Amino acid sequence: MPVKRVLPYAVCLLALSGIAACGSAAEPTPAHNATATVVRSLAITVTGTTVTPAPAQVDLGIGEALELTVTIDHDDELHAHGFGDLEEQLKAGVPTTVRLVGTETGVFEVETHEPALTLLTVAVR
Repeated sequence: MPVKRVLPYAVCLLALSGIAACGSAAEPTPAHNATATVVRSLAITVTGTTVTPAPAQVDLGIGEALELTVTIDHDDELHAHGFGDLEEQLKAGVPTTVRLVGTETGVFEVETHEPALTLLTVAVR
């Protein structure tokens, strides 16, 4: 097809793609999205003020998920910054599983409140 005939089609396609891009923004993906690919599972145990394994940084890509299971010896609350500020009640001796999905880049802490303990940091890239 000659360039003169293709050019109007190309301009039309660019214009339509620009209109589609200006449409309403998609809803942000929740931190606990069940459809994200789980790339890593991690089990953490808290006894008193001891976190096992020791707090470390976990790398996570955008759209990837970390499935985190926490078992603690007292009632507490888990707080995950950067993941919709997810808060989950922890019951003594009962494993609690949360799914953290990387939706924005940054380094975020996952912690308990009573006592204030860092369980891990998650680097979303």
